[in-house]
Amino acid sequence: MNRSPESQPKEWFPSHIISGEEHIALLILNQPLHEECKLFVKRNWHSALFHVGVDGGANQLKELSDDEFPLIPELVCGDFDSATSEVLEYYKSKGVSIIHTPDQNETDFTKALRLTDKYLKDRKIEVTSIVAVARNGDRLDHILGNLNTLYQAEKITSIPVLILGNNSLTWLLSVGYHKIHVTEKMMESHVGLIPLGSACKNVTTTGLKWNLMNGKLNFGGLISTCNMFDGSNIVTVATDTPLIWTMELTMDKF
Repeated sequence: MNRSPESQPKEWFPSHIISGEEHIALLILNQPLHEECKLFVKRNWHSALFHVGVDGGANQLKELSDDEFPLIPELVCGDFDSATSEVLEYYKSKGVSIIHTPDQNETDFTKALRLTDKYLKDRKIEVTSIVAVARNGDRLDHILGNLNTLYQAEKITSIPVLILGNNSLTWLLSVGYHKIHVTEKMMESHVGLIPLGSACKNVTTTGLKWNLMNGKLNFGGLISTCNMFDGSNIVTVATDTPLIWTMELTMDKF
């Protein structure tokens, strides 16, 4: 896919998100958090402008809290099949908004995204991105459900949504042209371009060890996994179809 000269790229700065340089909304999803995720939450809690415990994610926040560093979100939401009554009562006593979202046609993550977008608009809070902290493992259905929410997100909010997993940062590249800024600390990381929603018929990249030129990506055919950076400070991706970008990240590099 060739970009037209007048097209403006969507720019991504993953190092800014990891290091706390961006003002984000922080969502803590269900499942026990990996140590990397715990470190990210604590390191970025104060720079984040809005915090949400998503169902059992509220349990994780309470467990991660201590007297010196209490993690009190503005919102706890979900169908509450995982959050304990003790944790809900604790956060209620701290003035946290507790919202039950029983609809089973959407995941707790998707419903939390809808509420987050509304809260940010109502309170005129401006964030650069919404980062959902999740565990990448144990259950494939949870992982796929989270990735599906990335596809749904464009219809819910205009704010970019990313998922921070155990050692990875993942987001959806919309149709068009993207520039991903890469720091020296990231150069040895693995990356992937995953055509999860549907086949991508025309993808062109630069800045990767194995680039595509008007290439096709689809399950049952070629998908780009275990790719790497080629040493450039910018990766470009032009795609005719929404495409998952995932990259290996570890907190000890930031």
